[in-house]
Amino acid sequence: MIKTFRIDAVEAKRFIEPENAPKEIRIDNNSTVVSITQINNDQARLDFRFTVTYTGIGMIAIEGIILYEGNTKELMSEWRNKHRMPDHIAQEVHGTIINNCVIESVVLAKEVHLPPPIPPPAQFMNAKKETHKRDLEGYA
Repeated sequence: MIKTFRIDAVEAKRFIEPENAPKEIRIDNNSTVVSITQINNDQARLDFRFTVTYTGIGMIAIEGIILYEGNTKELMSEWRNKHRMPDHIAQEVHGTIINNCVIESVVLAKEVHLPPPIPPPAQFMNAKKETHKRDLEGYA
């Protein structure tokens, strides 16, 4: 269970002038746990980095910590042996990082004149319609 989520550092950069930005921009989000340190029998500190990459035009990076409380024996064993987290813990941790950092990155993107790191609803709906249409074509 996540007990604490804290942002310790933010960075946002635009590499080109807004008027020179291409019409089509690839935006990639990435959530990474950098290190895990056991605090005691049922608590661990996870250092994370969340990045948004706007290919060729800019980037946003957010760093922070998560205090995890639960089965730290399983977590630390998997981290030491395979440098990964058990799936159920990873899902909770990365979900927390993404949910919190996407909101922060929207604000940061606005400040440096980058597009928000989420697809606009109209594009999402059009993409969903196209996928559904292609799926139905296979049945005709």
